[in-house]
Amino acid sequence: MEMVVGVALPFFAVLMCGFLARRLRILDDYGVRGLNAFVYWFALPALLFWRVAETPFSRLSDPTFYLVYEGSGLVLYGLVFALVHLVLRRSRAESALAALASSWGNVGYMGVPLLLAAYAPEQSMPAVIATALDNIVLQTLTVAVIESGGGTRGKRLGVLGILRGIFTNPLIVAVIAGFVVAFLELELPSPILGFLALLGPASGPGALFALGATLTGGFGPSRDLGLAAKIVIAKLVGLPALMMLTLTLVPLPADLVEPTLITAALPTAASVFVLAQRYQVLERPIALVVFASHLLAIATLTGLLVLL
Repeated sequence: MEMVVGVALPFFAVLMCGFLARRLRILDDYGVRGLNAFVYWFALPALLFWRVAETPFSRLSDPTFYLVYEGSGLVLYGLVFALVHLVLRRSRAESALAALASSWGNVGYMGVPLLLAAYAPEQSMPAVIATALDNIVLQTLTVAVIESGGGTRGKRLGVLGILRGIFTNPLIVAVIAGFVVAFLELELPSPILGFLALLGPASGPGALFALGATLTGGFGPSRDLGLAAKIVIAKLVGLPALMMLTLTLVPLPADLVEPTLITAALPTAASVFVLAQRYQVLERPIALVVFASHLLAIATLTGLLVLL
């Protein structure tokens, strides 16, 4: 447990800083929006481009890992989307954000350090690749679904409108650009790498700080609390269970099985909150999901590491 706590505790510390800044009125609502805009338009795109561009293309296009990791994520995404949209009668945008929160884990900031602490360096590969895959597949799918409903405008769009929404999204553009660089095997100049290394890492603390500030206003209606609880269960229990089932059908190399399961069991990424705030959809419930999943993951990840 000490290893998991050591990785998770800094997240809560940054989140608490944001909470106190808003509670003590050091930061107002406009400041929170400005901070989130910085993360959304600058810091997070820099990080995504950097991570994808630096990943060998052979790994980005590995069909086996795609099928096991992203396949499981997509199945859970579809199940959660159907449940929230058809059973709970939520909008397409709300359903898409709920599905994303159920299937997108904190692989970049928590997964990689945790795997490096628990396994050999080469066994951290699942978390590194998952960072790229989740952004390429799950994030793009979610933006497409939200934009198909008109985004924050509430008016459904045609194919051209959806494509316009996707390709003007800075996160999607960053991932596509990184994918092209990886495909062409281009080596980024050192000034660009220095710029990305300076700007990109600001996305994690920035998103967590804004998330903590958002938590000061409560968590929304009681039905949103129930939805948040379902999302957390799906993320911490449903995705690892589905991954275990998938691994019995599509085996991975033995040394990657345990790291892949740990990657699937990670709590919800703060990047989901960035999208929720950008589109003004389920902002407080998603903030609660990120907070609660990180808190509960201390126990669930520890238990999984012991079992494995």
